[in-house]
Amino acid sequence: VFVCMGHGEQPPGTIVVLPRRSYLVINSIELRRADDLSGPPLPSEAFGMTLDADSWTWSWSATFGRAARDAVAPGPDGAPVEIEARVNGQPFRLQAERIGRSVRFPERLVKVSGRGKAALLDAPHAAVQSFGNTAARSAHQLMQDVLTINGVGIGWTVDWGLTDWPVPAGVWTHQGTWASALNDIAGAAGGYVQPHDTAATLRVLPRWPKPWWEWASATPDIELPAGIAEVEETEWIDKPAYDRVIVHGALGGVRGNFKRAGTAGEVLRPMVVHPLITHADVVRQRAIAELSDSGRLINQTLTLMVLPETGVIKPGTLLRYTDDDGAPRLGLVRSTGINWSFPVLTQTIGVEGHA
Repeated sequence: VFVCMGHGEQPPGTIVVLPRRSYLVINSIELRRADDLSGPPLPSEAFGMTLDADSWTWSWSATFGRAARDAVAPGPDGAPVEIEARVNGQPFRLQAERIGRSVRFPERLVKVSGRGKAALLDAPHAAVQSFGNTAARSAHQLMQDVLTINGVGIGWTVDWGLTDWPVPAGVWTHQGTWASALNDIAGAAGGYVQPHDTAATLRVLPRWPKPWWEWASATPDIELPAGIAEVEETEWIDKPAYDRVIVHGALGGVRGNFKRAGTAGEVLRPMVVHPLITHADVVRQRAIAELSDSGRLINQTLTLMVLPETGVIKPGTLLRYTDDDGAPRLGLVRSTGINWSFPVLTQTIGVEGHA
């Protein structure tokens, strides 16, 4: 693939979707029990799932024919059935948590909804517990400690994508489920938790891998051509142009006064306080996340096909595209929604950028 870039323009994306007169995609949605992947797909009428940067697992729903009722019903112990959904061949593991019936003569349907595989780490599947660190640990090690029972791992791992930092003994306590404890640790650095598509792994990602004022040198993960979205909605959001923030810990924490380089540092954002702010590395990460959420932001919603080049475009993807006015845009995907009603399959992505 050869892409001609003019002087001063950004580098091409890691994945570049070339402009074409038409795009041909063979859509398919297949839903099976995870313990019977070699069997035939469950007879489904419709399917949808959503994920955003403020959620740590997928939400989903599907409508099945009555013949699928027993296959999606909970086991004798009440544990939800794990379903594998393949979206144009891309697999996702989901938990069937709620089941209902719908009778619309002459049809008898089964409606199922739930969350992703990581739902097992939250209520009602996980009890409220007390967490803390009696010994000095790093933030990454704290997460690994959370995913244990009496020091023994529960089978989940953490794919750590932040800059790690040391946490002195006794500075962190939390009461909640495994999921809420993990989110509390990630949130201290302005990060968030995202599920792996199929494995018992949680990814910890920065909300702003690079602040928007440094995007001129950023390489997009995906580059889309003009006109590829069949639906586009745009909303401008004005926020105070913060250029300074004070980030503070507690007990054994530290205090940081962070100013955006090249600015006067006169517009102070409200102070951020979290007990896990215990080192300069977490101060910087949290401050970047806070100051990036300032100024005039643009939220755009794009509805497009699930292309073979991109697959399902998930939150955290740095996306370059051209809007309906012909303006080039660069933004971070914040939400993803998949909607299938035979034979139409679309994905709707919410993109946050800086206007």
